[in-house]
Amino acid sequence: MESLLIRRAPGVLVLVVAIMLQASPQICLGRHIHSTGSGRPSDDETSTTQEVLKSYWIHRDHPDSPASAASTYNTNSQSERIAASARRSLTRGEYFSRRVLDASSSGNFYSPVEAKVVGGEYAMAVSVGTPPRQFIVDVDTGSDLVWLNCEPCIQCIVNATDKPFDPTQSTSYQQASCTDAACTGFPYQPTSCGSTGACGYFYPYGEGIYYSYTSGILAYETFTFTAIDESSFAIPNVTFGCGQKESLTGFTVFDGFAGLGQGSFSLPSQLSLVYGFTDIFSYCLIPFDGTAANHSTFYFGVPETNISTYTPIYSNVVNPSATYYYVNVTGISVGGVLLNIPADFFDISPTNGSGGVIFDSGTTYTLLIGVAYDAVLQEFKNQFNFPPYEVSGSPTVCFDVSGASSISIPNIVFHLQSVSGGEPVDFVLSLDNVLLPYSETVKCLTILSLNPPGVMIIGNTAQANHEVVFDRVNRQIGWASTTCT
Repeated sequence: MESLLIRRAPGVLVLVVAIMLQASPQICLGRHIHSTGSGRPSDDETSTTQEVLKSYWIHRDHPDSPASAASTYNTNSQSERIAASARRSLTRGEYFSRRVLDASSSGNFYSPVEAKVVGGEYAMAVSVGTPPRQFIVDVDTGSDLVWLNCEPCIQCIVNATDKPFDPTQSTSYQQASCTDAACTGFPYQPTSCGSTGACGYFYPYGEGIYYSYTSGILAYETFTFTAIDESSFAIPNVTFGCGQKESLTGFTVFDGFAGLGQGSFSLPSQLSLVYGFTDIFSYCLIPFDGTAANHSTFYFGVPETNISTYTPIYSNVVNPSATYYYVNVTGISVGGVLLNIPADFFDISPTNGSGGVIFDSGTTYTLLIGVAYDAVLQEFKNQFNFPPYEVSGSPTVCFDVSGASSISIPNIVFHLQSVSGGEPVDFVLSLDNVLLPYSETVKCLTILSLNPPGVMIIGNTAQANHEVVFDRVNRQIGWASTTCT
């Protein structure tokens, strides 16, 4: 099947999803539901499922993204886009690192300081409620909760693309009770109970200068996707946060979040637990210089590409609340030269859970720390024979390539643990993964130094033109080089 894009006012992409489904049994965090072959709920029918859900992601700089219209975030200049994405990457990397350390030391994230940017770089459309309404949500591999800006608003996102979701206008909305498994198993406390017995939630994204949160009522609702033949496929009783109060300063243009992390409340976890979707998702991201004009594909279920190269997914055992997708890097090579970096430099600290390396779709640049960054930069400069170019106001390292008829670069290779435990497998960064076109004559390196040290990130530019598969069934990440445009 193929997928389509259509537009809705005011110029925002509508998600059109290709789905192949039979019937499926579902368990929604303690709530039992069943579905017929048409996707309609039934109380007395169970069966098996084989499914693929295909959709589009749009970059925040895409013309149809609500963020692209906000001059606070984006401009039409390629050079300013690159500089802005670099700053966002560092902020996100610092936030991830701080969140891990704060959780290991205090166990919570309460601090009355305004938030910085915590969201990712991609968004998609979802339809929610009965009758369904469409919303544009940030998709984020760095968090778990699915939530929307909701009425009645106490402190909602003021610049969101739509009016908040209104539960009173949906016949399928149901609040979670305080005795539901979704409430008693919510990963962050405190949850609270109102006079109606509804479950109030609080979900933090950071502490200190990264303090950010959503709070409101935990609820169940129908999420509807549109098939290629324009028929609707309704998924009832998805657990989500009906957010009535948020502090998300610096990321206020989308209607909510769709968390893709490892936790049980994330969208892939729910599709697997509730509807029997194979617990796999994947994406194929286009290179950065094409994100303002094109879209990237996203799948729930087994991908179309045959993937044979995998590395294990790890969890942060010191800090389980960090549901990021950790991998084991054993070394880095530049142009065939294996850099002198101790293998344990990339490990998660057994004392405070800091460090480690993650795959993240929401960070544009690849972030390294200390000797790893220094070694990569020095060896790249040794082999890339172009003079440096200073870009004012940007943390990127750039090069003057004027006069060059063509450019070749030394590939940067992350050597990762193989699932078999044998020789490491290679995640290769080629030209589009390593250099961004700041201008016709200036190219900028897509690797930044993260300071202070923390979680290292293989960002979305490094992942471009790869089919990247998050196989959560077998706890492994796989990839295959391809053309995503």
